[in-house]
Amino acid sequence: MQLLSATAPDQSLESLFGNDSLGKLNVLSLFGQTLYEANRGNDDRALLLLGTALVAIQSKKASFALQGVLAADHIVGKIAGERPLTVVLRQISP
Repeated sequence: MQLLSATAPDQSLESLFGNDSLGKLNVLSLFGQTLYEANRGNDDRALLLLGTALVAIQSKKASFALQGVLAADHIVGKIAGERPLTVVLRQISP
């Protein structure tokens, strides 16, 4: 009996990510991040996170890819001082 194990030994990684509870938690987390960024005044990032949350409702794989892009954007922004996605959004916004 494995009390400390998060998953049963015979449970595959695909079935873990296919779990509906994990998908709901992911969507709720994205909505929370959206509210956090909106309260900080980061409207562009809040909109990106909201879009990612809406994609997460339909496709977990696509939402994980978008979250990876947003995380990379955040890291590059910390290193370079300006986030690439913010620059792009500023150029296409009126």
